[in-house]
Amino acid sequence: MNSIIITDLDGTFVKDSISVSPADILKMKKMQEEMLIGVATGRSLKEITYIEEQTGIKFDIKIGFNGAIVESFGKKIVDTALDETLKNQIIAFLVEHHIKFDALDGEAKIGTYSSENLSKSWNMSFHLPPNVKEALENTRIYKINIRPNQDEGIQILEMLKTKFDSVEICQSGPERIEITPLNITKGKAIELVKKSHELKVVAVGDSENDIDMLACSDYAICIAHASEAVQAVSDTVVNNFYEFDL
Repeated sequence: MNSIIITDLDGTFVKDSISVSPADILKMKKMQEEMLIGVATGRSLKEITYIEEQTGIKFDIKIGFNGAIVESFGKKIVDTALDETLKNQIIAFLVEHHIKFDALDGEAKIGTYSSENLSKSWNMSFHLPPNVKEALENTRIYKINIRPNQDEGIQILEMLKTKFDSVEICQSGPERIEITPLNITKGKAIELVKKSHELKVVAVGDSENDIDMLACSDYAICIAHASEAVQAVSDTVVNNFYEFDL
C-alpha cells in the first residue's frame, strides 16, 4: 500500500464527539481493505484507543495532541511536550486572568475547566486541583485547551498570541483555543508521515486545526459544517465521513 487516509476525530469521524456512526465505521473498514488508515486529533493516544475499542478498528498511524505525539505502526516516533518554563508561564497567565483551561498529560485533563457532558470525555477524567499552578509544576504537558466563552474567544486568542510567540496557538472552535509546542501541528505530522513512509495522504477534517493538514495532503476532504477557511483548502466537501469517494 502506498497511500493512507488520515482523519480528524471530533466533528469528522466522530461527528457528534460521542460515538462513531455505523455508516462511518463501515466506510473506514472498507477503506482499510485498500489503503492504510490513520487518525490526527487534538486528543490523546488514550482517547484514540477508546475509539479503536468502540469501533473495532486499529489505526496504522496515530497523531495525538495535534502532532505532539506520533505513533507509527505501534512505535512512537514523536514525543514533544511543552517546555517546562514556558508551560508554567502560560499556566500562571491563565490563572491570573481567570481564564478556564485544561492541560493534557496523556492520562487526564488538569486545570480549572470540567465538562458537564462526560460522554465526550472518552475515558479521560478532569482534575481540578485547589492549587493548579503547583499541581502542574514538573508535569509533562503536551497541549493546553483554553475554554473561553463565545464572546471572548477572539480577545483571548489575540492576548495569547501577543504574550506567547514561542508556541503554536490555534482557535479550533468558538469555545476552544489550543496551545501546543512550537512547530507542532497536524500538518507537520502529516509531512513527517509522508516522508518516513513515502505515502500519498488523503486527509479528512473539519476545523481550523486541520487546515495545514488538509493543505499539505495529496487529497483533502472536509465536512460541510467546516468554516470557509477550511473548505478553501479542501478538494471535496461532504456532509458525512462515509459519503466521499476516491
